[in-house]
Amino acid sequence: MRTDFNDVNYSGQLLNITLQVNTKCETTPHMYMSEIYSININDGIALIFADSVWGAIYGLETFSQLLTNVGPNQFIINTTSIFDFPRFPHRGLLLDTSRHYVPIKVLLQNLDAMVYNKLNVFHWHIVDDPSFPYVSQKFPDLSTKGAYNPKTHIYKPEDIANVIEYARERGIRVLAEFDTPGHTLSWG
Repeated sequence: MRTDFNDVNYSGQLLNITLQVNTKCETTPHMYMSEIYSININDGIALIFADSVWGAIYGLETFSQLLTNVGPNQFIINTTSIFDFPRFPHRGLLLDTSRHYVPIKVLLQNLDAMVYNKLNVFHWHIVDDPSFPYVSQKFPDLSTKGAYNPKTHIYKPEDIANVIEYARERGIRVLAEFDTPGHTLSWG
């Protein structure tokens, strides 16, 4: 640990981080979930208070963004006080995987980027005229004949379940869009 820190603003080491969530832990994100949080960093102690687990996620994300790496295993953080909450309950990102197939790994990276930016709705435009990559268990021919490539450019039910679960764990709701009765050219 570096002890010869000569910065006049240096006021000591951060010795403790406390996270307090004020309500019972919810497990499913919803439109009107509370995302309020506050952060107070002073005198070697960091306090993060949140109304819900969703606010705690955003509070921890903000805390991580306040850290600055100044060397190997050395970080600094300013004394600060933050009270934050979203202005809008729906803050989303739309990805169109019908027109441009996106691998699952890249979808998950986008979900991580969403939480970094405190977005909470993933609008997944999964099928449309150009392709039908969704593998339906009831109508399997839709993806067999409608996907760009029925072997490599499809989303199996377990893939979709994994994306939804990955998003849920980060406080993101998944809104899947299936356009019908129009936008069905890929069906033919």
